[in-house]
Amino acid sequence: MIEYRLNGPASQERQRIRLMSALRENRFPQAILIDGPAGIGKKALAMEISKALQCENKEMRPCGKCFGCKLAMDAGVTDGWVVPMESKEAHARSAADVSAGSTAKTVQDYKLAYISEIFKNPYRIDIFNAAAEISVELIRSMTGAFALKGDRVRVIIVAEADRMNDSAANAFLKTLEEVPPDTYFILTTSSREKLLQTIRSRCLALHLLPLSDKEVREETLRMLGEDADEDSVTDDVVGLAVGSPGKALYYVEHGARWCAMAVDFLLMSLRGDYGDLFAALKEADFEDPLEANRFLDVLGYLISDLLRAKSGAPLRIPDTTGRVHLENFPKVNVDALETALKDVQETMSRIATRRSTETMCLQALAIKLFEGYK
Repeated sequence: MIEYRLNGPASQERQRIRLMSALRENRFPQAILIDGPAGIGKKALAMEISKALQCENKEMRPCGKCFGCKLAMDAGVTDGWVVPMESKEAHARSAADVSAGSTAKTVQDYKLAYISEIFKNPYRIDIFNAAAEISVELIRSMTGAFALKGDRVRVIIVAEADRMNDSAANAFLKTLEEVPPDTYFILTTSSREKLLQTIRSRCLALHLLPLSDKEVREETLRMLGEDADEDSVTDDVVGLAVGSPGKALYYVEHGARWCAMAVDFLLMSLRGDYGDLFAALKEADFEDPLEANRFLDVLGYLISDLLRAKSGAPLRIPDTTGRVHLENFPKVNVDALETALKDVQETMSRIATRRSTETMCLQALAIKLFEGYK
């Protein structure tokens, strides 16, 4: 019997055991949906599964040495991936349509750039911007490549599958209704509720759990490399990560800025210093809804920590929370903090659906925050 071994963190071992059992017993489904918070290793697991399914070793899979494993580990094999792309990228000409000697970027060039970034670090949460989506053209390109498969196993990883637009989702659903032989789809998503229920029902659901704080710290230092400064992965970085090494890596670079802005935003709002606050927001120059919501995520976490402080619970971001000194604002009670947290979440929803500009939403939040308690 062929032995399967999928690598990954200890916190997710139960899910890997389930997959390895299905592989050993030759009952692996042709479509699997891996969901869980951003940056916890969904793409990394998908890549491990892809190697195992394509591996040709008769004893241990994936072996990492055979033709099938090398194919799975080659970022240049773009037919093995569907990734979100901006409109101009998805509508670029294909390599077959570009004249000889042309320096124009093709859709394959753009796709390769994204896949290469995933291969460098599948935990990253900032590869795709808010405008990127999976269009129907990308799904049609995927199905058009089926005729080129030959007799080998084909594995297609659909990264951030919840970014499929309506036309793409309907086209993909038709493919799932009759999956070609020896073809496997691995979908990853942080928002499974955004996927069509009919797509979800045709996939084996696998929910990945967040990592422990110890694992987050160790994995983040590993990703930072041998010369990494251990002090850069602070308690606040680990707390903000909430079990996600990808988020921790992001906050190593951006956390200090967002935390400082969150403290200033909170204090200026409480004091009614709207002129200075609006000037700071203008200077921040939020152009991407994802960036604005990442800031609000930190602000929401700060407010949650202030609620923890009220109840005597351990703080997740103690250094940042300790800079607020809520005792200077005696009117701000538990009800005020809970209402403020809801206001932040509503603002994140408004920004995500692009009902108003990021700056306008943040200005409105600053005025509304702690209304009646200032």
